[in-house]
Amino acid sequence: MFENEKVNHVKFGEGSVMECDGSHIRIVFSYNNVEKTFAYPGAFDKFVTFQSKEAQQAAESELEQIRLNQKKLEGMKKLIIQENERRKEEALKAKAKRKRQ
Repeated sequence: MFENEKVNHVKFGEGSVMECDGSHIRIVFSYNNVEKTFAYPGAFDKFVTFQSKEAQQAAESELEQIRLNQKKLEGMKKLIIQENERRKEEALKAKAKRKRQ
């Protein structure tokens, strides 16, 4: 996946993808043959861009999917917190009612 694709990095300049396993991408940069490993696709959010339009679009698509999944998770967390608060409130009301009886 993306092997031999050319990339640009804001600090290291031009490089070539050696390996991408879906969660990490290993790049060898032309400047001093520096080899670096980055989180994939996270590095393509700010630091790295593909020279190929198709590869860049694929990385951006994966980033967008991750963002959508994160929003869904945040929404689910909020619902769980609200439900837990509602249950605590009901338990407190039930306890107070039992004390009055």
